[in-house]
Amino acid sequence: MLYLAISFTDGFLSLFCPVMIWAVLLSFFLALFFAIEDAIKRLWRLHQIPCHRCRYYTGSQYLKCTINPCCAFSEEAIHCRDFEPTTCQPHPHRPKQLTKQWRLTRYW
Repeated sequence: MLYLAISFTDGFLSLFCPVMIWAVLLSFFLALFFAIEDAIKRLWRLHQIPCHRCRYYTGSQYLKCTINPCCAFSEEAIHCRDFEPTTCQPHPHRPKQLTKQWRLTRYW
């Protein structure tokens, strides 16, 4: 009788352990996949915020928007009523594009 119980538990454990290992691995990779998918959706949503292209964007870390400073650069600003696109002029605080010739003469 004891031999039968030991052989049953050996057979059960030899089948149960690999199945549980595969189940844990599968759940880990599924959770990882869903987390990456959620991060991509969130990033896509945040890229719809138009504040950096707005006329009222100041470029200052203290006052980002002169019209709606509370909701600037948040998801509430996606459908901002006061959004006015800027012209294609570079921002004064942002460095200008360097030409290849300037870079070569500057460092060589």
